[in-house]
Amino acid sequence: MGVREQVLQTLVKIFPTYDASLAIAGGGCKAFYALGVGKTLREWGVRFTELSGVSAGAAMALCILSQTEEESVEYFEEITKRNSRNFHFSNLLRGESTFPHEDMYRRTIRFGMRFDRVLESGAKIWIHSVKAHPKEDSLKNKFRLARLISETGRAFILDDRDRSEGIPANRIAEIIKKWNMEDVDFTEKDFVNSETIEQFILNSSSIPPIVDFQSVGNEYYLDGGLTNNMMIETFSPKAKIIGIHYEPNTIVGKDPDLLARSFLITPSKPLPITSFDYTNPKGVRETFELGKADALAKKSEIINYLKKN
Repeated sequence: MGVREQVLQTLVKIFPTYDASLAIAGGGCKAFYALGVGKTLREWGVRFTELSGVSAGAAMALCILSQTEEESVEYFEEITKRNSRNFHFSNLLRGESTFPHEDMYRRTIRFGMRFDRVLESGAKIWIHSVKAHPKEDSLKNKFRLARLISETGRAFILDDRDRSEGIPANRIAEIIKKWNMEDVDFTEKDFVNSETIEQFILNSSSIPPIVDFQSVGNEYYLDGGLTNNMMIETFSPKAKIIGIHYEPNTIVGKDPDLLARSFLITPSKPLPITSFDYTNPKGVRETFELGKADALAKKSEIINYLKKN
């Protein structure tokens, strides 16, 4: 980076040009697209006064506040280069985790997290998850726990299929009622240190068996995308909302008026990676770069939107 670019970035940090509320959808590795968009907007002088994130979207939101986007992508590229497969059968024989995802995910969060920068940003933050309250310690029973996981996964897949076809779906709502679940949002007021933020992100990202069913005390957590994969509803009434998601079904069922006054960004072409492919460093990099390129292509539209009263 040249001297001129360094000076410009310093001025942007001191005198941000626009304020915005940023919502990032969950999507595993697809969320690197949102990281590219967010980095580009931040470098234009957009200050994110409010952020919401679901699952991997929460990790990306905190990475943007930490201003470690490029370093985090490079780090994840390196560890994916050393990961040969997404399922390690040999670990099963040793009684170890067969999926490498949670360990690699945790390491990347820790690498990219800058707790001091998150606090210094002064941003309001929401990390969305789903909490299950055990009924008479029923979730401690492994058979019932396995049922919860399988029923939730099946309902999520079928609802996702129906919504992608424009069909209303309520299987997840029924599962939530049956298993005594409720939405829960962790905010910046809950942040004690980097470790607590890491756990909040993992709570929001729990998709067994890829990322273990998270438990804290007698409370159990599942992926926030089960109920709301892009949280734009929580922002201030007059907020300039930028929402980033990857599939049309993310916005099915949302308030049309709220969608109409938000600026939504989706990939301009199919992403070169799937949600849980942790063996594809090339796809990670290309997904991140596509986010940057798409933001640049929409720069005039985004800036005009942020300028409106």
